[in-house]
Amino acid sequence: MHWAFWISIVLLVYVHAGYWLLLRILPGRRRARVDQPLPAVSLIIPAHNEAQCLGAKLRNALDEIDYPGELLEVIVASDASSDATVAIARSFEPRGVRVLDFDQRRGKASVLNDAVAAASHDVLCLCDANVFFESQALRRLVARLAEQGVGAVTGDVKLGSEDSNFGRGESLYYGLERSIQADESRIGTTICVDGGMYVLRRELYGKLPSDTILDDFVTSMNVIRARQAVVYEPCAVAHEDGLPFARQEFARRIRVSAGAAQAVKRGDFPPPWRVVTFWQFASHKLLRWGGPIWLVALLISSAALSLRNDLFGLALVAQLLFYAVALAAAFSLRVRESWFGGMTFYFVMSHVAMVVGSFKGILNLQDAAWKRTERSHLEIPTQAATGAS
Repeated sequence: MHWAFWISIVLLVYVHAGYWLLLRILPGRRRARVDQPLPAVSLIIPAHNEAQCLGAKLRNALDEIDYPGELLEVIVASDASSDATVAIARSFEPRGVRVLDFDQRRGKASVLNDAVAAASHDVLCLCDANVFFESQALRRLVARLAEQGVGAVTGDVKLGSEDSNFGRGESLYYGLERSIQADESRIGTTICVDGGMYVLRRELYGKLPSDTILDDFVTSMNVIRARQAVVYEPCAVAHEDGLPFARQEFARRIRVSAGAAQAVKRGDFPPPWRVVTFWQFASHKLLRWGGPIWLVALLISSAALSLRNDLFGLALVAQLLFYAVALAAAFSLRVRESWFGGMTFYFVMSHVAMVVGSFKGILNLQDAAWKRTERSHLEIPTQAATGAS
C-alpha cells in the first residue's frame, strides 16, 4: 500500500505538472528553413449534417482566409448528410468549391480517405465545418512546413468556453495543453494535432482504417512514425464555439478516450527505441490516459493507511473534499463557475469519461461514425461573421 500511495502521487504530479515544468526548462532546437514558393493547398471539410454552419464556413474559406485563390482548393466531403449540407455546398460550386456527396454513412475516417485521394494538391489542410480561420491562419500553418523535418502543423483553435456551463475547467485544461504543445514542438514534436485545423504533407497522411475513431491522433502518429515532426503554431488561430452543456462534453470525452484505447490497442504510437518521442507520448498521453488507475490506487491506499499515520489520513480527507467539491459542482452552476469548482468538476468528469471510453474502445463498442453536436450559437465567431454577411 505504501508503494501504491507514493507511486500514484508521483505519477499524478508528473502527468499534471511535472512534465509541463520539465518541458519548460529543457533546451530547444532550431530547425533550418527551406526557401520555397507558397504551395497550393487542398482544404478539406468533412461534413455530416452541417447545414447550420457550412455556408458561413465556406464564406470564411473563400473570403476571409488570406491565401491566393488560385492556390486554394476547397473540398466539402459529405458523409450521407440528411439535411441541406450538400445543397449549400453545391451553391458554392460556381466559386470553385468541389463537393463529394457520399450517399452511404461510413464515418469520418472513410470520408477523409476518399477526400484526400480526390485532392489535387500535395499540401492538405484538414478542418472541421464549425471552425473558422482568422485571416492569416493558413499562411502561418503552411509557413512552418518550410522548416526542415516538419511534416504537419497544428494551430490554436480557440473554444468559446465562456458559452459553456463547464467553461472554467475547460479553459484551464486547454491553456495547459497549448503550453505543452508549444514546448514539445520546441524540443522535438508535439504528439497530436488539433483535428479542428491542421496542415500536413499529403504523402504522410496514411490511409486510415475505416473504423478509426480518433483520426487526428492516428494521422499524427503516421507523421511521427515517418520521422517527421508535428509542430504547434500559436499564431495560426481559429475559433470554435464551445459545447454549451457538460453532458455533451462528457460524451465527447468518452469518444476521445475510446479512440485513444483503440489506438493503443492497435499499436498506433511511437516505437520505444525512439526514446525522446516515446517519452513525450508516454508523458503527454499514455500516463494521462491511465489517470483513473492512479486516482483509484491513491484513494484505496490512503484509506488503507489512514489509521496508521496522520499523513495518510490527511491525504484521504483532501481527496474526499476534492471529490465532494466536484460532486457539488455537478449539481450547482454557482460552484462550477468558481475557479476551484470548475477545475475539480472538469477533472473528475474527464476521468470518469476516460473509464467509460476506455472500455468502449477496448471492446469495440464505440461507433466510428460521428454525430453533429448542437453548439451554443450559430458557430460563427465575430471575425468570420463579418465575411459571411
